[in-house]
Amino acid sequence: MSNSPAIYIVEDDDMQRELLADHIGKMSNYPIKSFPTGEECLKHLSTSKDNPVIIYLDYYLNSIIPDAMDGLDVLVEIKKTHPNCEVVMLSGQDKIEVAVDTMKYGAFDYIVKGESAFYRAEKALFNIYRYHKLRKNASLYKTLTITFAVAFLLMIILFFVLQKSGAITNTPGWM
Repeated sequence: MSNSPAIYIVEDDDMQRELLADHIGKMSNYPIKSFPTGEECLKHLSTSKDNPVIIYLDYYLNSIIPDAMDGLDVLVEIKKTHPNCEVVMLSGQDKIEVAVDTMKYGAFDYIVKGESAFYRAEKALFNIYRYHKLRKNASLYKTLTITFAVAFLLMIILFFVLQKSGAITNTPGWM
């Protein structure tokens, strides 16, 4: 896998897909790739050198192909192959059970389609950026803390070695 990050949009409604791609494209510098079915997205993921950082995924993906995979099945497959990719589920359903199921399988957020869906998709994008930045900073702080602890331990060991060898004594040098 290469390091060319991208944002994927998997939506079977052509107009919704294009509008979301246009809106998200204005908010991000990453290239946007869109797919009408989950199967096309999964096929592209397996053959492409892209590294999707975010995938906007529709819950129902069966308007083009009646027996197409639904968004939950696609989410599970995405998380198997790209566990660090954040998935934002989009759905016309305002049911808490559906939202809980998607979060249980690894979705970052659940957005109900409607008048505020694009705004929520934009907020999800910024929240994911912020989350990744915080995770990177936490990793940096962890590394710095471990480095400091090792350096402190080495100083204590050096002190005892120098004291044992007589280079450091308990009496001051002027006595």
